[in-house]
Amino acid sequence: MLLKAVDRLSGPEAERFRGELSHADYITVLLTLVYVRGCLPEEWERIVSEVRRFQFPHSGELLVRILASAVRRGLGPEHERLLLALSQNLGGSRVADTIRLLDDTGPVDRAEHAHAFERLMACYSDLMGKRAGDFFTPRAAVDVLTKLVADGSQDVRSVHDPFVRAGELLSAAWDAVADAQGSPLEVSGAGVGEHPLALAGMNLALHGVPEARLWTGSTAPSAGNAPWHQSFDRIVTNPPFNMKLDHPVGHGHGHWRYGSPPQHNANFDWLQYAVTFLKPDGRAAVLMPDIAAFSANPSERRIRAAMVEDGAVEALIALPAQLFTTTGIRVTIWLLRHPTGTCDEILFVDASHLGSLVSRVQRELAPHETQRILEEYRSWTAARAEGSAFAGTEGLSRAVSIEKIREKDYTLSPAFYVPSGTPSGARFAEPADLAALAGHLTELHTRARDVDAAVEELLGRYGL
Repeated sequence: MLLKAVDRLSGPEAERFRGELSHADYITVLLTLVYVRGCLPEEWERIVSEVRRFQFPHSGELLVRILASAVRRGLGPEHERLLLALSQNLGGSRVADTIRLLDDTGPVDRAEHAHAFERLMACYSDLMGKRAGDFFTPRAAVDVLTKLVADGSQDVRSVHDPFVRAGELLSAAWDAVADAQGSPLEVSGAGVGEHPLALAGMNLALHGVPEARLWTGSTAPSAGNAPWHQSFDRIVTNPPFNMKLDHPVGHGHGHWRYGSPPQHNANFDWLQYAVTFLKPDGRAAVLMPDIAAFSANPSERRIRAAMVEDGAVEALIALPAQLFTTTGIRVTIWLLRHPTGTCDEILFVDASHLGSLVSRVQRELAPHETQRILEEYRSWTAARAEGSAFAGTEGLSRAVSIEKIREKDYTLSPAFYVPSGTPSGARFAEPADLAALAGHLTELHTRARDVDAAVEELLGRYGL
């Protein structure tokens, strides 16, 4: 019943219920109502009682203030501000009617509330368009990444995401790790902006993580100010790709153990952060654009080489293009570990040919394809434990020796190493070719970001 009500409120009848709120702000109010109903039943009853007691007219400003107060009690004062800001512009929004409709669905367990929340976040993603990439990680990437990092996690005590977005990656990692062992978990994350933090806090609470520690972060970890210094058993993150560092790189940072990244790109700021803040035996899974695996930038190549030689890089998994609704960029999962000091081989999985189009612009991985990737990793780790050679799967996976990686100048692109049944007369791309293409791609991504920013500014001028 709750899912039907949410579909009704966010679908054909949204115009009737949202009043003067923008679509995005209206979905934000719906998300908050679902959170309070699912996680704060006493606060929900108070809100419903106020609606029935005063028979609120369609102006919902006071109701949203009560709702914001409930969110403060559940998640803290930093999550209250967003809703208070919305209360300034509610006008004739029909918040009371919305509350009545949600309450009329009767008793519903938390799992259905979490499902309803995820549906609304999908609606929010569609409304955000290109800006959705600032908030959400594609479901296919979430499934692969969290299953990989959770494998063999019986003794995990802490899970962290330094760029938490809307909490979808952290909540999935928590679910996956919790399934593997029964001990209490410490969950933490950092995010940019009050809105993502509010979404993350509500999302995590609905998934059974009410005590997650969340704080304001940055688009580059070296510019952030975490409230404490600690290491973690598991780190999962989908950081912003190819972002410029907004501070000088001349002085070192504590987590730049392999060297300073270039000023124009924070990719290896994020990768080094993940390695540095792992506990002994800790592991991390970081989503990166493909270019990080073969960039010819001298600083990035040196860092990449040092990470490999220090035993910090365990595996790289190339995912298909078009997983993100907002870009066709290809991405790679870097599976990292607490440095061992030596490296003998790295696993490469090229899953870029998997998946199927579910729309003109988006591709998804089927559950059996996600499982296939996981099984390749498990087979590799089992072979290593037995001291035997990993056979790999043609066109999908291969374990590559450190000698071969050195020979290829620490190029780490899975497509470069995994046999794909290429005809004998075909020529593999050389590192120099990949480097030239990488430079061109970086320039195009920079131009695209500049164009997007200019378009957003123009739309803002006209109130669009």
